[in-house]
Amino acid sequence: MFPILVVLAQFAPAPKPVTLTPEVAAKLQVIAFQAVREGDSVTLEEFFSAGQPVNGTNPRGDTLLTVAAYAGQAEAVTLILKQPKCEVDAKNKMGLTALMAAAFKGHVEIAAQIVKAKADVNAKNDSRQTALMFAALTGRTKMVEYLLKAGADATITDKSGNTALSLATTQGAKDAVKLLKAAIEP
Repeated sequence: MFPILVVLAQFAPAPKPVTLTPEVAAKLQVIAFQAVREGDSVTLEEFFSAGQPVNGTNPRGDTLLTVAAYAGQAEAVTLILKQPKCEVDAKNKMGLTALMAAAFKGHVEIAAQIVKAKADVNAKNDSRQTALMFAALTGRTKMVEYLLKAGADATITDKSGNTALSLATTQGAKDAVKLLKAAIEP
């Protein structure tokens, strides 16, 4: 640094600290959700380091964990699950959990992280649908296999009377049907 700049820097006013108003907090939340979707763990780490809430929600009621699980961002999921007070079974406005989001998209590694963090493998949304049902409906055979091994109950019925097996059958997911039949038949 030039000597004159060193002298001038001594007399420069200190920067004003940022005041965390509700508007600023809302903007940070939007940035955090974008970081989760993009897998930007550096920004997400800074968000948490600034003391921002792990269980805040977007307008749909999704938590950061749910969005990370849906987007397939395993590193972000790991970081979120390390945060104190992370609610692994938090539900959005439709009753969907992070495990259901991972199951729907077929992200087995992420589902395993969430289950390891003590998620309820048989949690139900408002229509009484489970993660296993979402996996069966979308023909995610590896996810169906994982969830069954993790203790998912293949006999649960939703409000319409569907089971994971009936959903897999309707969708023509033959391999998932085999797994589900084996799980419910002695």
